[in-house]
Amino acid sequence: MIDTTVDALVGAPDPSDAAPGAGLTRPAEHAERLVLAAVQSEITAALGRRAGTRLVAQDRSWIRELVDEQLRQYHSRAPLEGLPVLSRVEYRTLGRRVFARVTPLGPLGELLADPEVEEILVNGPKEVLVVRDGRQMAAGIEFDDEEQLVDLVQQHLDHGSTHFDRASPMVTATLEDGSRMNAVLPPVAAPLAITIRKHHLARFTTLDDLVAAGGMPWELMILLRAAVRGRLNIVISGGTGSGKTTLLRVLINEIPANERVITIEDQRELHVRTREGGRPNCISLEAREANVEGQGAITIQQLVRNALRQRPDRIFVGESRGPEALDVIDAMGTGHDGSGTTLHANSVRDTVHRLNTLIRRHPAQARADPAAIAHEVAAKVDLVIHLRRHRDPTGRDRRLVDQVALVTGAVECGWPVVEEVCRHDRGRGRWRWRRLRLDDLPAKVGDKLRTADVDLDALARHLSDPALAL
Repeated sequence: MIDTTVDALVGAPDPSDAAPGAGLTRPAEHAERLVLAAVQSEITAALGRRAGTRLVAQDRSWIRELVDEQLRQYHSRAPLEGLPVLSRVEYRTLGRRVFARVTPLGPLGELLADPEVEEILVNGPKEVLVVRDGRQMAAGIEFDDEEQLVDLVQQHLDHGSTHFDRASPMVTATLEDGSRMNAVLPPVAAPLAITIRKHHLARFTTLDDLVAAGGMPWELMILLRAAVRGRLNIVISGGTGSGKTTLLRVLINEIPANERVITIEDQRELHVRTREGGRPNCISLEAREANVEGQGAITIQQLVRNALRQRPDRIFVGESRGPEALDVIDAMGTGHDGSGTTLHANSVRDTVHRLNTLIRRHPAQARADPAAIAHEVAAKVDLVIHLRRHRDPTGRDRRLVDQVALVTGAVECGWPVVEEVCRHDRGRGRWRWRRLRLDDLPAKVGDKLRTADVDLDALARHLSDPALAL
């Protein structure tokens, strides 16, 4: 008896599987025509039973199930009716191609269904690239014209609230699988540009996963677990695509389930809690842009203030870009220790400098003393983690922890003082550590860790190994 799942039918993904865009053998092409015709017939019947006459982004789930069912039926019929019997690779490729042909995502559906694809870059209708295993390469697919791309983007925007046209040439949307899509129309962009960043939620769920992937050393994993348990306030920095959101999601997963967590984002990417489950006792808040009438906007700053009324134990802001940084810092100092945020910066020291700058953009801080702001940041932030993308000699991008530093609480020359704990040695390709003693821990950090019953003696012995020294 055949298993009821297509994954069991075709087997687990294999590196040798045909990549999206690759052609099919002649027997497989015949099978594709049969399966595609059956799927299209079922879709036509379904559309006839409802008011809408076209597919929308929300239809992808049941279309996926429909394609799976037709593949199972073909697999059962093939040996009985003299139809071509396909290999595991051909079944997997066939499923992707049929799904791509009938879904609102068009050719991109095949790429989004590929677990090895990390990002999709569309530079006009005739040039589509993907990032696979950290390397950019041609996707092997094309669109008919620019109009097809515009139609694809519009179908994935919130109905009636956002338009993608010459008047609104830049949009960002979250796809059903959690991937983030950004699109820009000419003449702002030349040619029309679409960037889709996939979020492989199942790939990195724990700190152990990041260690196994080479993103951080196991010694740092122990320190970060102690930091989460000790409710240290954490800021994660780095450039675009350096892994900030992934690390923040993993750290949130380390928080005990009996603590109420609220996440705040302008575009939902953390996905700490999904329809399939995820972390319990978590509320996800998402900002909203104004509609076409210019009304209904909800800002990150408003959400941070609202979150304080929802009895949070910890608050996490997906990214601080403006004056909401002040509200995040205030939350850290008003009974919500163990909170955190991410921001764009070039190093751990640049992170605290930029945090100061963002706070000064708040209207209430326009005339505030810069030294007072620096002291506020120094007192509230405990740990800074800086990430970066490292391109190895083979051209593969790796996301890794570049620097980790403790914020001492002191201020020198108008800026909060940070003490580096760990950094990645680019020349040697390994992490180097500053030998820590208990006396080296900032008083505010040591107090939090002791309150959480963290064994400071064991932690200090762990991090004082001469082999780790900077």
